[in-house]
Amino acid sequence: MGPNDAEDDGMPAPVRDFGTAIRMGLDLALALVEDTDTSLDGMLRTLERHTKRWALDGVPIDEIQHAVHDGVRSGLAQLRDDAGPMLDCVLVVDLLDVMTSAVSRAYVAADRTVRGTAL
Repeated sequence: MGPNDAEDDGMPAPVRDFGTAIRMGLDLALALVEDTDTSLDGMLRTLERHTKRWALDGVPIDEIQHAVHDGVRSGLAQLRDDAGPMLDCVLVVDLLDVMTSAVSRAYVAADRTVRGTAL
């Protein structure tokens, strides 16, 4: 059995449909670059909601983070085509910081829910 195969423990395999995470990364990258801050809070709440569901389904946090980063990478590739090869590195770091924090918050909340230690 490979490292990504589900074990036969009677539990369903975790859902790994990361299209949402990739789209969120892309949408957030574009929103930050276009400075449409009014949509960012809603996007982050959506990302947190999906992350919590994935965490409760047993999806490892690193898989979620990689999917989000793939979305950011795709968004930046699209922007690079329009804006040239040099994008603001500070913007990229800020974007990944915001998204990583959102995923981490949701993942910790899911863990606390499972353990019965929700704040």
